[in-house]
Amino acid sequence: MKRIKVLVDWCGKNYSAYIYDKQIGGAILTTNKTFVGLQKDTLENVRFHIEGCLKDGDQLSEDIRNGNYTLVFEKRISALLHEVQQYTTLSALSRVTGIRQSQLSHYANAVSQPRPTQRIRIIEGLHKIGEYCMTIV
Repeated sequence: MKRIKVLVDWCGKNYSAYIYDKQIGGAILTTNKTFVGLQKDTLENVRFHIEGCLKDGDQLSEDIRNGNYTLVFEKRISALLHEVQQYTTLSALSRVTGIRQSQLSHYANAVSQPRPTQRIRIIEGLHKIGEYCMTIV
């Protein structure tokens, strides 16, 4: 089964999904206010795009032609931070990770992207917050 990588960002007031993959013959961009809606719309857009490629006579692999593929959604930090703000604050995340709240805000608003080590610290910080919440009785 072919895996198609989908990059997910938070852009202003919407999630955005971006695919550029030679396996599907080009690029696809999708936006939606919710992550679940984004997933559904992206899958629909990929199917529509592939149908168009086939009608145009573009050469696609057998797996892609037969629908034997899966979309792998990779949330960038802006999307991840936007999503978790319904459960925690950037201030709490700052205390756990040691990353300045203003820097986390830049990441959440896609003003800048974290280095890979910062991304790991953010995810580990979110895990630490979640683990603490699981101990509450």
